[in-house]
Amino acid sequence: MTRIAYVIDHLHVGGAQRHLLQVVQGLDPERYSFEMWTAAADPGELAADFEKLGVPVRSFGIRSTMMSLATASAVRRVARDLQSRNVPIVQGYLFEGNFLAAMVGRLSRRPVTLVSKRSLDRYARLDHRVAAWLSNRFADRVTVNAIAVRNIVLEHERCSPSKIELIPNGVPLPSAYAPRPAPEAEPDPRGNGPLVGMVGRLGWKKGYEFALEAFALVRERIPNLRVDIVGDGSLRSELESLSKKLGLESTVRFLGQRDDVATRMRAFDCYVLSSVIEGMPNALLEAMAASCPVVTTSAGGSAEIVEHGESGLVVPTRDAAALAKAIERVLTEEILAERLRRGGSIRARRDFSLEAMLQALDKLYRRELARAGLKPSSSSVERGRGGQSPGEAGRS
Repeated sequence: MTRIAYVIDHLHVGGAQRHLLQVVQGLDPERYSFEMWTAAADPGELAADFEKLGVPVRSFGIRSTMMSLATASAVRRVARDLQSRNVPIVQGYLFEGNFLAAMVGRLSRRPVTLVSKRSLDRYARLDHRVAAWLSNRFADRVTVNAIAVRNIVLEHERCSPSKIELIPNGVPLPSAYAPRPAPEAEPDPRGNGPLVGMVGRLGWKKGYEFALEAFALVRERIPNLRVDIVGDGSLRSELESLSKKLGLESTVRFLGQRDDVATRMRAFDCYVLSSVIEGMPNALLEAMAASCPVVTTSAGGSAEIVEHGESGLVVPTRDAAALAKAIERVLTEEILAERLRRGGSIRARRDFSLEAMLQALDKLYRRELARAGLKPSSSSVERGRGGQSPGEAGRS
């Protein structure tokens, strides 16, 4: 069995963290085993979710900057540990996780060292730019989840093109025949008007202030509009204050973190993503897979996912008026909404399934192990079916 050590900044709720939960649940347990390493001493609330899956969570215990003696000591400690246990694959996620994985991989001479880039962040500080460059330099491969991310890694981080591996995000696909959920047990005090939804961390990258301004404009035309915002983050109080300032108290609900996101998405009449900077948003893919018509800004990988007018509507970033117009169209033009509903579902199922992403990761791991002269572990399915992977066996 091949052991993989994932290294990430923290395990608080976020897109990369939920992606890794899907990965450790979805990859063949007879071929791979996993462990998580966080940079932060306090790993975060999702640590318990990994541990419930039998994935141990450990920490570098870093309380200072990446460029410090304490960090160097932590890197040496973890490198010795992985080397002593002969862990062959180390893969980093996010800025600190990528840097630490690359340093550990190089110091312990791990057979396969990978870093994963999933955002459009440009680093203003010189030490951050150097750290990103070193991460790419010491890694065997640099995975990206969108063409827009690849372009940043090439142009801003000066990564060698030959190292980059494009693996788009993938999401679980609900049944194509899943009905819309029944109304909540408690009647909605806002009534039963059209329901718009947003899901994501309440941070500046998501551009929620533009969405709230757009909702205020839409409500002028659709007075019974309802909006549910699922997620939490550092800007929650600020956004709640803005919502009140815009007179949206009876329109917008901030629901915080929820465990029923997939069910709620099926109830949305329109899903909105107002990001000003974005890699490849899982929530957008999940909404499309749930046959919910979507409106998104053109930020980063979002415009790669959505074909304007076919699988969703795409508007410029930071443009509340354009966002409002698109939302209003979805809520008032039934033929358009149905076309986007069907087109989004087809697009997600064809190009962004969780199965396709997991198969791409498995292929990458096996290829890199072979390059390093190691024989990848085989699964019981392969042993029983003459070398077919589980996905291939299912299609034969």
